Amino acid sequence: MARPPFHARTPVRFALTALLLFAIWCVLSGKFDALHLGFGAAGSLLIAAAFFPWQSSRYFPAVNFAVFVPWHLGQVLASNLRVARLALSPGCPIAPQLIVRPPEVEGDRAMTTLGSAITLTPGTLTIRMEQGEMIVHALDPDSTADIAARTMERRVAAVFGQEVRS
Repeated sequence: MARPPFHARTPVRFALTALLLFAIWCVLSGKFDALHLGFGAAGSLLIAAAFFPWQSSRYFPAVNFAVFVPWHLGQVLASNLRVARLALSPGCPIAPQLIVRPPEVEGDRAMTTLGSAITLTPGTLTIRMEQGEMIVHALDPDSTADIAARTMERRVAAVFGQEVRS
């Protein structure tokens, strides 16, 4: 298998990635002494070096992902309220289920994003995610219906320029 060519813009994109991570570190830490800035810079460089696609011509679709995030935050909020209602209801009407089926997204990034998005949504938990099988635990019938409707899969597929067949 031939390796993709090294792109001249790769070092610039790496530097921008490291700078973005460092800026996030500074905002979240709120500490600006030499020790904290040093740890932030070292950590940002290490993370950027470990996860940057040095040999890939396909970059993470940041703009599409930025569109996905607000929608997903809305899903998290709605699911939080649903799970709180379930937990506080008399008799606790929880009916957990395991859903086993093939994921409709392709590629490691898309599958990781889908599995993480499902797990971050209250009431659902991704147990296993492989090329041919996805196992999700759903807390109640509404959560099961959400997974069956493949809405999250369609949204994640759109981030990566894919289409869900069903």
